[in-house]
Amino acid sequence: MKAAVEKLRSICFFSPVFLISVFVFVLPVAATGSPEIFSVVLPADNSMVEGDFVSVVVKVNSGSPDALRVSRNNSDVSNAPVHEGKDYYCRTIALAYGPDEITVSALKGGKIVETKKVTVFHRSDISKEYHINPPEFTNNPFHTGDKRNECGLCHRMELSEKDIKPANPGDSMCYQCHKRITSYSNVHGPAARWACLTCHDKSSSPVAFSTKQPDRDACYTCHQEEKEKWTRKKYFHGPTATGKCTLCHNPHASNNPFWLRKPTWDLCVTCHEDRASGAHVIVGFGSGTHPTKGRPDPLRYGKELTCASCHNPHASNSKALFRNDDDDPYNLCKACHKYK
Repeated sequence: MKAAVEKLRSICFFSPVFLISVFVFVLPVAATGSPEIFSVVLPADNSMVEGDFVSVVVKVNSGSPDALRVSRNNSDVSNAPVHEGKDYYCRTIALAYGPDEITVSALKGGKIVETKKVTVFHRSDISKEYHINPPEFTNNPFHTGDKRNECGLCHRMELSEKDIKPANPGDSMCYQCHKRITSYSNVHGPAARWACLTCHDKSSSPVAFSTKQPDRDACYTCHQEEKEKWTRKKYFHGPTATGKCTLCHNPHASNNPFWLRKPTWDLCVTCHEDRASGAHVIVGFGSGTHPTKGRPDPLRYGKELTCASCHNPHASNSKALFRNDDDDPYNLCKACHKYK
């Protein structure tokens, strides 16, 4: 082999024309490759996602791998065996805030034979670091024509009478792909019944099943009592004023009371970080700080002291959104601190 190479170098040195002809002949052969074993249908690379979960859809093209492996940021590994005659495989995975690198690998005989990666950005208003979407990530909603048509090969994608008031979760068209959204201890009423069309518009376009905006237009349909109570107040918390209920509440489910996206104190200081120390509570009364967490709530037996112990998170007749509707902070203090 070495002798042949040396001979070729000698010929090429003396014949520039032959050098060109050699490269023209060799390059096409080197560029020939094997067909890809699988392709990632969803999610699209460099997508922006606002939900806590994303569906990973893989189409097996050739090579008959034994299994597919899906992981997120090199963790949360999930393996799925590949069955003969089945082309599409779906996995729903949880996301962390910020960039999530999703790796899909095809395995044969226990060895990885092909790997593909896509990156999505999980944007969230309650993330201090990841509430702004980087420009390289674009919104690619699923419920549009082309994507829905491909998934329709395996899933029912058209509404039926069962979807209006499903007798069982599995009767809902949404359940098979979205069932993980209710995998929490506190589930919102419509989501618990899988009555998705209560909030999602069945006739919306170009993205199907969108929700009314602002959120309150959908929320107040059921929460009439809250609407009447809050709209009579003089002052409103930002999310209430703008109708962005889902900024603080998960409309499907949560491990926190009232379907909050975070525990109350953590949620409040996401935006009001300067209030976390409790120094604002006693400003004008003395130095030091007042506890805002980690203590029993004197006015609500069995609950922990939080920002919501003093402030109404929705609306109040107090500029500071005090729970007692009184602008005088001293009167609020007296609710817990008794003076002679």
